[in-house]
Amino acid sequence: MKKSTLKKSSKVERARVRLDDAVVRLEKALGQQGGPTPSPSGDEVQTREMEALRGENSRLKEINQTVSARLDGAIGRLNAVIGEA
Repeated sequence: MKKSTLKKSSKVERARVRLDDAVVRLEKALGQQGGPTPSPSGDEVQTREMEALRGENSRLKEINQTVSARLDGAIGRLNAVIGEA
């Protein structure tokens, strides 16, 4: 007589199947309710964050221009000193 090739699923596999089934049921329930609606306050928060980032970017550009001008001046003075030597 042959041995059965069927294996009993492990506890982990059975738990995984139950979890998958539960997730499917939750997704169906959310779908029937129309799903979560995006919060308008989330858009407002993103808008404020974007404005703050644009302001910071503008300030950094100004600082970059100032530093660049100062470095150009220092390089010019160094070239003048080297050229005189």
